[in-house]
Amino acid sequence: MTQQAKNVLYAQAGGVSAVINASAAGVIESVRQHPGQFGKIYAAINGIKGVLEEALVDLTDMSQADIEYLKYLPGAAFKACRFDLGDEQQRADQYQRVLDVFTAYDIGYFFYNGGNGSMLTAQKVADYCSRHGHPVTCIGVAKTIDNDLALSHCSPGFGSAAKYLATSFFEATLDILSMHQTSTKFFVMETMGRNVGWLSLAPGLVQDAMPDVPIIILPAERPFRREAFLNEVKRLIDLHGYCVCSVSEGIRTENGQFISIEGEEHANGHTFTQLGGVSEKLAHLVADSLNIKTHSANPDYLQRSASHMVSLTDWQMGYQAGSSAVEAALRGEHGVLPVIEKTDDTPFIWRFKTVALQAVADLEKGVPDEFIREDGMGITAEALDYLRPLVQGEHFVSFKQGLPNIKPLELKNVHKQLAEFIDA
Repeated sequence: MTQQAKNVLYAQAGGVSAVINASAAGVIESVRQHPGQFGKIYAAINGIKGVLEEALVDLTDMSQADIEYLKYLPGAAFKACRFDLGDEQQRADQYQRVLDVFTAYDIGYFFYNGGNGSMLTAQKVADYCSRHGHPVTCIGVAKTIDNDLALSHCSPGFGSAAKYLATSFFEATLDILSMHQTSTKFFVMETMGRNVGWLSLAPGLVQDAMPDVPIIILPAERPFRREAFLNEVKRLIDLHGYCVCSVSEGIRTENGQFISIEGEEHANGHTFTQLGGVSEKLAHLVADSLNIKTHSANPDYLQRSASHMVSLTDWQMGYQAGSSAVEAALRGEHGVLPVIEKTDDTPFIWRFKTVALQAVADLEKGVPDEFIREDGMGITAEALDYLRPLVQGEHFVSFKQGLPNIKPLELKNVHKQLAEFIDA
């Protein structure tokens, strides 16, 4: 290690994906290839909150076996937080604490693995440290199953969630097909995404195998029109005997109200709305209106943690999101996020390019109009063309005693150098 080598800090933030730990492996292995540029590599436990609490683990001597294991592990191996730093003017103590931790551990590179909001946090940290005499190269590592990351063709994590949803929906559709004459005639599955409907599109891939499947897709980008929806359900059941439906958790009425809110959480001066339950509401609506048997499903966390249903394409993107972040640091870039740029369709080829963190921090990419059918209850051929490459290939996890061979990594926190931080 040269005198100029600075230490690295990696952290995970926000909702997890099935490939977020592949990104961690990409960072770790890429850093190790350049011992003259990088010193020790640490990970914060629980994102930026872990930085405040000085909850760090030293990954410098992490075994190759553990790194390989990391590549298959769902969840966030280093724990991902839903926590943002406060306003600098009001919570200067938080920023000073981050600077103190970075100084104590000689952190010169900060890789923050998260979505749009996490990118803003990363930028604020880097700016504060630089203004106070401790320059830190800050690079984002892209991740979100919601696929709402602006300026990127897609988001690492989305393809695997889409593969899981499409597979589960396909299997459920065959179940309904086999039983509808004497039992359930309407099935609806709910997908994550809050304000965007990307994941609700994924079940539409069933049309590749069943072109005439009676399917309704309700993305968050279109208002829910009750009577039009019920009329379409009735039409499809009259024609086919059954109907299947995919719905975004964030669909709203024509007046802009969420159809279903699970609850609200108040933390750090913010109110967070937890969505959920819209599939159950639609199932009850159809049952009461048409006097038929219905069923609903909400995969919830299952869609983002299914290590047995990872898309190989998505896994490669996840790993490269980490390695590309390190490559950007080696090029001397700062305050950037490597995002995915499609370079060819046949075959599907992509590369990573860097954009400014500030350019994506406050943007949210919704499903484009050309992907949604004119009546707002289905998707177009363009949408299917977009989805297909992202779910290609399998990244198989090994099995042990009949179950996926996965378990939490055993991590040991470093001995703290600083006094305890009280986050008032």
